[in-house]
Amino acid sequence: MQLLLIRHGQSANNQLEAEAGHARDRVPDPHLTELGRRQARRLAEHVVTGALPRPDQLFTSLMHRAVETAAPLAEAVDVPLWGHRLLHEVNGVYTGEYTGLSTRGTPSPGSPASVLGAISDRLRWPPDADAEGWYRRPFELPEEAWVRAQGVAAEFRERFGGTDAVVGLVTHAWFSQYLLRALANWPPAGDGDLPTWLELGNTGTVLVEVDAGPGRARVHWLNRLDHLNPDERSS
Repeated sequence: MQLLLIRHGQSANNQLEAEAGHARDRVPDPHLTELGRRQARRLAEHVVTGALPRPDQLFTSLMHRAVETAAPLAEAVDVPLWGHRLLHEVNGVYTGEYTGLSTRGTPSPGSPASVLGAISDRLRWPPDADAEGWYRRPFELPEEAWVRAQGVAAEFRERFGGTDAVVGLVTHAWFSQYLLRALANWPPAGDGDLPTWLELGNTGTVLVEVDAGPGRARVHWLNRLDHLNPDERSS
């Protein structure tokens, strides 16, 4: 199996942090900016040309920015877009000011099925989510995100390990750190702290070849962004 990890395009929160240098006015479930939507289109076009692997299966976080990123790709390669409740960003969907690892926000259910389904008719709503929202977990701490990442890695190994499938996962920068570590059996510190950060820009891709057994993975590339012009890149 090959996993093509894709970070979402630039969101309104990403733009805010880049321009203001803080996250005090962040929103719980931001949309893509115009740049983010352009980044998503560029990525889809790059896959269609054969410059990137073509996913046989495509899964997405149900955060609004991830679904917006995944929708053009699902359309371009003509596959269903499977919503997955456990591909969301670390901390989950929450209200409140972000203050680093000490943040304790108030959980929010995220966008309802009607809102996300309007982005793409290819979206398949997961059976373990209700129509009014999908995030029904407490505010998530980093060590809990590590446990979640281990579960996601085990799920996809079980479902697709030992096959030739190319599986696309549209997810988030922070969660990707834990997911890559889970695939490579490379645990973070006990409290979830990450002494090494693997840079992943908006719509950056990571290609990981995964064996059927646990703890074996080969990273073919990290943070590939050649589908974007230099002035279209953001973090």
